[in-house]
Amino acid sequence: MESQDNPVALLSKEGTTIRNLLKSLKTIEKLQKDPINNLHKIKQEMGKAEKALESSKLEESFKNKIEQHINDIRSKIAAWEEEIKDKFGINLENELKKMGFELAGHYPLLKTSFYTLQVDLDNFKVIIWYGPQQERLDVARLVPAEVVNKLRKIHESITQRPFDSKGFLSKIYEAYKASLYRLGKEMGDQVPISDVLLEYVLLIQDKKFRVNPVKRNYREYGRVFFSYDLYRLKDRIIDNKELDLIIATRAYTKHWYDFLWIPSNEKGEGIYISHVKFREVKA
Repeated sequence: MESQDNPVALLSKEGTTIRNLLKSLKTIEKLQKDPINNLHKIKQEMGKAEKALESSKLEESFKNKIEQHINDIRSKIAAWEEEIKDKFGINLENELKKMGFELAGHYPLLKTSFYTLQVDLDNFKVIIWYGPQQERLDVARLVPAEVVNKLRKIHESITQRPFDSKGFLSKIYEAYKASLYRLGKEMGDQVPISDVLLEYVLLIQDKKFRVNPVKRNYREYGRVFFSYDLYRLKDRIIDNKELDLIIATRAYTKHWYDFLWIPSNEKGEGIYISHVKFREVKA
């Protein structure tokens, strides 16, 4: 006899379904004692309960009562979410002030300094971005202290690196000339920012990488570092030529790798550039 026709198997399956349903409902009942800190878990258990209820063979009127019970809980979620937003926002703002940062924006996208904090209530997490969702940096739980702790480490790793402005500009110039040669262009022509970054990264590698170009010898340097270094580069003239950052047109903002966001100030305002060039300046 096939299991689908076997009453013992059917009862066993139904028993498992009912136990799972009961377990989820009991868990939800406990979690509701502190819904603000347990909302993510409540949503998860509600999903499990609804799935179990749908597959159960319970009498229809009884199923309706359970469904109504779940809907009653669901009706409270919007208010809980608003309370979470209020508490999270206030606590986050206080934690950020300790770093000297200000909080701005509106849910789900909050902004502070060079960063965007994407609040995901459904998954109880915050995605930390560089710029207006340009480069994903990290993920933290929806806990202000944890978010700020990760943000502090990220910010220090970006902004507290040693920086030799003359050396940086010199290597950018060399990277630009290498890109010109590879692309068959002439001095003063525009070169894609991604090409210059690639050539620059090769120029800053240590001798051991050039001798043995394996991962362990590679000096990591990505788009975020490049963006910030271009931001803090103040003197842009070398050999009577000035570094010119070309604002990205709409055609060059379709793919994230074709352009780069560069901050204009500490408040997170910035520009999108797609190309660079060195233009002649009069003495």
